[in-house]
Amino acid sequence: MKKTIVFKKFLERFDKSNKLVKYLTNPEIENLNRIPSFAKIKNSRFSKESIVDNVHYSWFIPMLNIYSNKEAALFLLTLKKQQRKSLQNILSLEDIENDLNSTVKSFLKDLLLRSLIKKEDQLLGVDFLFDSKLNNLLFLSKNSLVKLIDFLGMYDLAKELKFIVEKKQLKKIYSYLKEDEKKFLKEILHYKEPFSTKRINIEKYSHDKKKLRNALHRCGLLRLSYALSPESIDLIWYVCHTLDIGRGNYIFKESLAKKQTQASDVITEEILKIINIIKR
Repeated sequence: MKKTIVFKKFLERFDKSNKLVKYLTNPEIENLNRIPSFAKIKNSRFSKESIVDNVHYSWFIPMLNIYSNKEAALFLLTLKKQQRKSLQNILSLEDIENDLNSTVKSFLKDLLLRSLIKKEDQLLGVDFLFDSKLNNLLFLSKNSLVKLIDFLGMYDLAKELKFIVEKKQLKKIYSYLKEDEKKFLKEILHYKEPFSTKRINIEKYSHDKKKLRNALHRCGLLRLSYALSPESIDLIWYVCHTLDIGRGNYIFKESLAKKQTQASDVITEEILKIINIIKR
């Protein structure tokens, strides 16, 4: 399938007059026609050369734990300063002199990339992603994605608040929210979603800020995974690897579990609304 996608991209770019198509069989042409249009993504953070630079540092921890501290420190020399600093603190690695030549650095960086993408798998470059509204997620940083997830959780909170009648409890819950979350919640409070969600019984968390925020964040993670479920596995991969390994693995697993077609369309529009708010 991915070879067909690459071939179609090649034809779109270099065979605009359709001279090569006449050499294809009818089944081959039908396969090409089934593939959607490609997105015109410019200045994406995930170019082929910069994947390692833009993946959240936590994804490298499992691989680096295999090596000795001295060997792991060498891998860190191929990473960006902030990635390197974070991993040094987490893995208690010393800062060593950066005297590796470009060939060795390239080799180590390739090993890091292979730890993320299995040799038998193929990750399509962002230029080969299909046109999708959710391609907008590719331009968000990790912090912006986390904020988006928190905002998505407000849709579940809006549903939960309808079951709480005690004013003191409501006031407590509102006190746990950030100002921009309160403002957004007010906007969507009377919004009626065309699909149902499982109750999380938010009242049982009303006396614990951390537990309440964690419960809402999990709701946001699940919503994002529902939105991504009909998308290409490549787009899902890029979004998940912008996030830390914990959140990323959860979304990856849930989005591949089952396609949530109806919920996906609705949540996609919610996501686009939130992205506009984040940009402002």
